[in-house]
Amino acid sequence: MSLEIESYQNGFQYIVKTKKEDRICFGTIVPRSTSPIGKGLTTYQKIQMPEIFPKTGPGCYNTEKNTSLNLKLNKVRTKKGMTPLCNTASRFKDSLSYQIPSPGRYSTCQFLTKFKQNAAPFSSSSKIKGKQFNSIPGPGTYNINKKIKCRRSKFMDNFGFPRAVNSVEMICVKKAVDSCQKCNKICDGDYWHKDYNLFLCQLCRNEELTMHEIYGEKSLKEFKKIRNCFFMHEHQNTNAAIKILPLRKVRKKIELENYLTYYNELIEC
Repeated sequence: MSLEIESYQNGFQYIVKTKKEDRICFGTIVPRSTSPIGKGLTTYQKIQMPEIFPKTGPGCYNTEKNTSLNLKLNKVRTKKGMTPLCNTASRFKDSLSYQIPSPGRYSTCQFLTKFKQNAAPFSSSSKIKGKQFNSIPGPGTYNINKKIKCRRSKFMDNFGFPRAVNSVEMICVKKAVDSCQKCNKICDGDYWHKDYNLFLCQLCRNEELTMHEIYGEKSLKEFKKIRNCFFMHEHQNTNAAIKILPLRKVRKKIELENYLTYYNELIEC
């Protein structure tokens, strides 16, 4: 229990409080059992404690009351008697009878009705689709000995730092000076060259692919595509470059163009 002491000295009030005593045995107030029989016994008490049932051996049971004659005489019986005579359920179940006519007593005349014949089977006049043949070859028709071609991007080794090769070569010039050999106009944007000496603009090359006025089909394959830098910045006849497109959009345009060219050119593995 707590004790409070109050004292006044020199005009000051002093209060002293004592701590409450804790409960014994981890805060429990249950009384400890010290009886010689039961729980909480010491090792010495267990040795000295007498047996509650001293005669529990095999020869100590009273088996006189458990004879077969005694069990039969004292057997509990019901007033109804022994089974199966004591069963109160009905011996024969009630039979169910159905008044159903025999097979020869049916009258089928009233069920005969006439049906209108349809113009098409199942009332469907749609055309029957013919067999559709698939042009995909079967598993046994593939030629596995043939050289397989796949789409693969081109890279430059660049001394251990691979760099993708652009599908269209780009040149940075102050002023466009390359002229088309057919129309004698200055080539601007994308155009075609042969050994950087002969040039064709985009319109003239498309005409040559169909007309072949100057070059044949074999000669046109030797031309390669080239592009000047005027689509992303301007020089205005100086070394300075004024940006037209941000660098992020230029890279995205080049990456998209490189990706789409893989579907036009097949590179041997």
